[in-house]
Amino acid sequence: MKGITMALLCAALFLPAIAFPSAAEAAPAHESGATFRDVEGREWILLELRRPAETVRMDRETLAAYGMAEAYTINFQGGRVSGMGAPNRYFGPYTVGSNRVLRIGDMASTLMLALVEPEGLREHEYFAYLSRVTRWDLRNGRLELHTSSDDGNDAVLVFVPN
Repeated sequence: MKGITMALLCAALFLPAIAFPSAAEAAPAHESGATFRDVEGREWILLELRRPAETVRMDRETLAAYGMAEAYTINFQGGRVSGMGAPNRYFGPYTVGSNRVLRIGDMASTLMLALVEPEGLREHEYFAYLSRVTRWDLRNGRLELHTSSDDGNDAVLVFVPN
C-alpha cells in the first residue's frame, strides 16, 4: 500500500510538468544570468523587426550596395543610447529597471537626407519603435527589444552583435 501511495504522489507531482510544458520550454530560453552589462558597451546591428503580421529582415547585401551595411545600429553605455539610423546618427538617455525593464527617453538625431531607406522599415518608424521599448532580452546571442507599433501591436527589434 505504501508503494502505491508513493507512486501516485510521484505521478501527481510530475504529470503536470509532462502534460503542460513550461513557458521556458515553449519559447527560446533567456541566456541564464544575463544582465544589462552584457548588452552595454557593444554595438548591435538590427537583424529584423518582428510584427504580428510579418517579419521585416534587413537585407545586408542590398544595404551594402547603397553604402548602408549597418543601416540600424544601437549602443548602450552609461545611461546613454546611441547609434545609426538610415542615415542619421541618434542619441538619448535610457534607464534600466528590474525584470528586464528598459525605457528609452527622448532622442535627438542629425538631419541628413536619406537618398535610400531600407525597405519595410523607415528611419522615423525605427525611432518610434525605440521610443516605445518596454523591455529587453538576450536570446541565443541576440538582443531583443520589446516594443509596439503605432497601432499598439507588439513588436520586437532583434539585433546581433557587430
